[in-house]
Amino acid sequence: MVTQSRPSDDAWLDELEARPAHPRLHGVLHGPLAGPVRMGRRGHAFARTTPGKLIVVMVLLTAMLLAAGLSMSQSMAGRNQALDTVREATEPMSAAAHLLSTSLLRADTIAAGGFVQPGPLSHEDVQAYSAALDTAVSSAGEIYKGAVEADTATSERIEELVSDIQRDLPVYAGLNERARVNQRMGNPVGVAYMSEASSIMRTRLLVSASEINALTREDVAKEMRRLSEPQWVPLSGLVAALGFLVLTQWWLWRVFRRRLNKGFIAGTLAVVVALSWAAVSNYQSWRNGSVEYERAAKPWEELTAARFDALETRTDETFALLRRQSVVHSSRAFDGTYASVSAALETAEEYGGGQQLIDDARDALRTWAYEHNELVGALNTGSYEQAAALLASGGGAGEAPFRELDATLSKLIASSREGTQAYIDASLDATRQVSAWVALLSVLAVVCTWLGIRRRLGEYL
Repeated sequence: MVTQSRPSDDAWLDELEARPAHPRLHGVLHGPLAGPVRMGRRGHAFARTTPGKLIVVMVLLTAMLLAAGLSMSQSMAGRNQALDTVREATEPMSAAAHLLSTSLLRADTIAAGGFVQPGPLSHEDVQAYSAALDTAVSSAGEIYKGAVEADTATSERIEELVSDIQRDLPVYAGLNERARVNQRMGNPVGVAYMSEASSIMRTRLLVSASEINALTREDVAKEMRRLSEPQWVPLSGLVAALGFLVLTQWWLWRVFRRRLNKGFIAGTLAVVVALSWAAVSNYQSWRNGSVEYERAAKPWEELTAARFDALETRTDETFALLRRQSVVHSSRAFDGTYASVSAALETAEEYGGGQQLIDDARDALRTWAYEHNELVGALNTGSYEQAAALLASGGGAGEAPFRELDATLSKLIASSREGTQAYIDASLDATRQVSAWVALLSVLAVVCTWLGIRRRLGEYL
């Protein structure tokens, strides 16, 4: 008779050991993820071998070289595009803003001067007045277009100000036409219309134009400062890639005890060339876009402000006669204008402006100051006919000395603007083609390193 053995009291422990602690996780690892887990284990084991280490290091090196090169390439491409926007939109918008302000003031000066001389405006005066308004209209259009293309933080405000000017300018021109019609008819109300038009010019048009001037000038300066800053992050990426490349070569020498790898040397030279090219480009951008541009922009800013002051002061002289007002305020304004123009001419001379133009401007300024003193004396003594003769002499937008000063300042401003454009172009030239070459050199470095490691990998095949 066969007796059945009773199960041991500890048999449940054997069943517990055979049962996984986490049945769900065990099922997943030995089910759908069994293949990937097995490959991961094999990959980890392979990575611990010498050829595995070589491949891991090369993959990391490739990723670092491509990331550093493409980062610098994209950064350079973005800088190039931004500088091109400054060259084609932001800087012309700033120049157009100055032209808008001076054209508006010139138109107002001519319109007011027409009431000083006997009879209606001459044909030359009418043409100069119309040309000033046309220039103001076209400049406003250029500013609006530039604001849309530049799309800076102030673009919306500039577009709003330009719209205000475009709305007020026809009103100003209409009031001046009424003033001229009444002047031809001999009605004293013509002066009232002209005064109202000039009030619109001073309180609305010129205020908006001055704000546009300040905003556009600051936009250009801010963009040039931003685009001339060194690209520290992309440059540090290239430096890190170069350091890792050198470290990899040292590790290869320690592992294989072989002489320097030709492929790695070629790759190192490619990275060194890319890094040097990018560093030189950054230095040139900083030099041209920050240091030299600010030097060139300083006389331009002072000359534009001085010309604006001169035009405004000339209009004040005319209204002092028309309104039979005291010239105390006008004299103080003239003293400030004289100092402003003199300082601007000194700055232009210091920064290499045309000496002949500067000398001509100083002569015209001294002559205008002499005739201004005569005007003050005539107004103080009530000699209004003599004052009118002083203001009306020479025709055009005023007497010959003032016209000569205004024309000379305009030439100096144009010359100074050419200087600022030259430095913008120099910054743009420093970034051209750098983007493509840095990317190409980075890819070349990757190819060279893989070609260099091919023999070492071949020893294990």
